[in-house]
Amino acid sequence: MPGIKSPLDIDLTKPAAIKAYLLQHEARLSRQFFETSIESLQTQRAVLFDNLLMALWRYYGLQQANNISLNAVGGFGRQTLHPRSDIDICIIFDKGLEKEQEANLSAFLTRLWDLGVDVGHAVRSEKDNIEAAKADITIATNLLDIRTLCGPANHAKNILEKLYTCDIWSSRLFFQHKVAEQDVRHEKANNTALYLEPNIKNNPGGMRDVQTIIWIARKHFNVGDAQSLKSLGFLKFDEYSELIESYDFICRIRWALHTVANRAEEKLLFDHQLDVAKFMKFGHGENAQLAVEKMMRQLFRAMTRVQELNQMMLGVFKREVLYTDKKACVRVDLDEHFFVSNNMIQAKYDEVFFNKSNVIRLFGFIAGDDDIHGIAPETLRLIRQTRRQLLGELQDYQECRKAFIALIKHENGLKRAFALMHRYGILASYFPQWKAIEGQMQFDMHNAYTVDEHAFKLIQCIDNFTADKKQKSLLTSIYRASSLKHILVIAGLCHDLSGKQSHETNEISAIHAKEFALLHDLKKSEVDLIHWIVDNQDLLIATTQTLDIQDPEVIKTVAKKIRSEAKLNALYCFTVADLMATNEQSWNEWQQSLLNELYLSLRSALKKGIENVFEQRVVIRENKIEALAELTANAFDEAEIKALWASLPSSFFSSNQVNEIAEFSAQILAHRGDDQVVSLSDDTNLECSNLLVYANDRSMLFVDLFNALSLLKIRVKEAQLHKTKNNKVLEVIKLLDHNGETIADGYRSEQVKKSVRKVLCGPDSVKKPASPRFVKNFENAPEVEFLATPKSNKTLLRINALDNPLFIEKICNVFKHKQLTIHSAKISTLGECSENVFTISSKDNSAISNQDKTELAQLLVNNIA
Repeated sequence: MPGIKSPLDIDLTKPAAIKAYLLQHEARLSRQFFETSIESLQTQRAVLFDNLLMALWRYYGLQQANNISLNAVGGFGRQTLHPRSDIDICIIFDKGLEKEQEANLSAFLTRLWDLGVDVGHAVRSEKDNIEAAKADITIATNLLDIRTLCGPANHAKNILEKLYTCDIWSSRLFFQHKVAEQDVRHEKANNTALYLEPNIKNNPGGMRDVQTIIWIARKHFNVGDAQSLKSLGFLKFDEYSELIESYDFICRIRWALHTVANRAEEKLLFDHQLDVAKFMKFGHGENAQLAVEKMMRQLFRAMTRVQELNQMMLGVFKREVLYTDKKACVRVDLDEHFFVSNNMIQAKYDEVFFNKSNVIRLFGFIAGDDDIHGIAPETLRLIRQTRRQLLGELQDYQECRKAFIALIKHENGLKRAFALMHRYGILASYFPQWKAIEGQMQFDMHNAYTVDEHAFKLIQCIDNFTADKKQKSLLTSIYRASSLKHILVIAGLCHDLSGKQSHETNEISAIHAKEFALLHDLKKSEVDLIHWIVDNQDLLIATTQTLDIQDPEVIKTVAKKIRSEAKLNALYCFTVADLMATNEQSWNEWQQSLLNELYLSLRSALKKGIENVFEQRVVIRENKIEALAELTANAFDEAEIKALWASLPSSFFSSNQVNEIAEFSAQILAHRGDDQVVSLSDDTNLECSNLLVYANDRSMLFVDLFNALSLLKIRVKEAQLHKTKNNKVLEVIKLLDHNGETIADGYRSEQVKKSVRKVLCGPDSVKKPASPRFVKNFENAPEVEFLATPKSNKTLLRINALDNPLFIEKICNVFKHKQLTIHSAKISTLGECSENVFTISSKDNSAISNQDKTELAQLLVNNIA
């Protein structure tokens, strides 16, 4: 080329001359960036170093020996060099080197350090190379790309022959190690390509994912490139085109990044994104942010496609390499549409997704079977085709909507199944608003992920709230005691659908969320709650960051915006998940302590009368409608149900979930001729046992029940006491056995029920439990507070203290001493604390006087502390 010197024309003794020569060629390649394919640019740069290294090799007289060779390996061997890529070489000799050769080789390697590029080199005998490859999969992989520059070509040939046989690595072991290596890379990146500052080489969907499938194919099938996969039929033409187009775009980004950063930078940092977008002519100046957004969106789309095709090819290779005995593969039919083989779910016929609900049902099967680890390549190919051919969105189909709600309510629905839906673009095919936020940047210093990835991470965090069954925290106590999962998931899916972050855009996202919830036939109270959460998603975090949460007026103002404990619980859980999903530092002990303090202050304010009674009535009405439908479906008489419910206080219907209302009502109705009902069942939501007691009321029944349970070493997690209009008492007590588990053993269950029935026979049959030795006397001053109540002849009392099995007995003994009547009680565990709320009256059935309140509070503090 005119004006460009060859290596033979420059003074190889002068490092400055060599560097000037390289810079001259780099400038030429940069000018060709928009005129030449990235593959050609990489090859030209590799050829540049081929010529330079060969010239230096000759300059130091190393070409004269026939026992030593200079070889390119790794990316240099593949001829895929970027502007700041390492130059990896392997010098191989087949017999000992003479002193002159050693001196010349040392001078050659020294000169390489003067080139201004990173050179990685290894000097080994042919035998040592083979031993090194056996010991290290990375070395073996590097040598797969070996290419001779100078010296005997048989060195590289012999090593490749060994690598292609099973002498060094069998295809099975090589495949398993490369997949494990990829898994480690992906886990390090939290299994997502959608970082705002992605590593374009090592993140999922990065260049290494393409190289991994090529290496595995090369080792097992002895092929050279992606085109060979098309020739062998593993890739269809459109898939091959998609892979090459995506990979080329990622490579062009990397070339630009190396150029603007002027170093081997693999992470596309915010600091470089503007310059890279400008270099690639996406735009600059006033359009700079839009230019970055367009560039990053294309990059994320390319990386997502690469990750998808990588998974599909690995699925094919897994079957070809690991499961060579086709007859030994066990096939398990799931239904008329799907089966499982080799832990992969597979469609039985190509037209399976003509019925669009089968797309969502497939993920339902994955959620319901831990043995399904992924989707078979052929079925993934069908999903990709269906995704492209959709006339509308999957949510347009009623059966899809039903399957989607069932999936997010499923115990395992948000784990592997939902992750695969997100990875394979099903969420974008499900509703159009998600497609609009896919790969969208967030230009702030807090978020680590794109808009869609942040929403997905938020949902993962919600699913992990109950991962540790032994954990005692405020968060787990609130979440487990509610049925918030599907509400929080839909709020999480929709909370950033506007794509921006501001109060106005929260309103837009809230409208989308409401429309989504309505379309999926959720109850009115659930629709309203989802809309409210999304609209007020920043309320709690903004309060902790900008206001004084110690100020009672601040608490009162925020509590008035929330209006109900149900909303507070939902918003608290949502806020925690939102912070956890923002970045790895957002949720910390300090943030947790602030949010917990705010939650408890707001909860206290709501119990003082700010809570919205109308919203509670809506929930009660909806709970009754659903529970009635469930009971009548099980052949209970509607008139008898309503007669029973007429005797129960409204607190029973607001304190329990629909399934609990139906279950407890069914137990009472099934024994309607009996004076008392005692039943024990499992509460899968709270992971405890439900003890139901329905009997004639008497003085101190509540405390006697607690004493009886304490004798059995049963731990009370929560409790409700409801006085009925027919002079009975309905008590719901949530229990854990002495080992912290549910009461699952039949003998143990009968023992508990027998003890309870004995208590119901009268107070004389109850023994007082001895003080347990394991309870230590810690300084524990309880908080005693009298709350407002609309009932003029009742007093509402709240007692907060550390969770201790003796406290309820002590509290009830104080009530007995003061001759107070308990009309209702609710005991809740909040992390390490217990909140106990009682409705009480004096012995003459009137409210407690102010003087008696002071005396009662002091008695309680003295007894508990």
